Amino acid sequence: MTLFAAVLEQLAAKDASDIVVFGGGIIPEADIPELEQLGVARIFTPGATTASIVDWVIQRVGAPA
Repeated sequence: MTLFAAVLEQLAAKDASDIVVFGGGIIPEADIPELEQLGVARIFTPGATTASIVDWVIQRVGAPA
């Protein structure tokens, strides 16, 4: 909770809130809605495949050039 909040705060301070923030790991289910409220675009929980994460990134920010 504190790390995501700090990253989002610093991005906002640098007028870089257009950067998509996402993450994952062992994050309590109860924290996910609060993280989304803070502006985290997506939280991937354990078991998410690399392919599903890559697919989400491509859909969200586009494929590499």
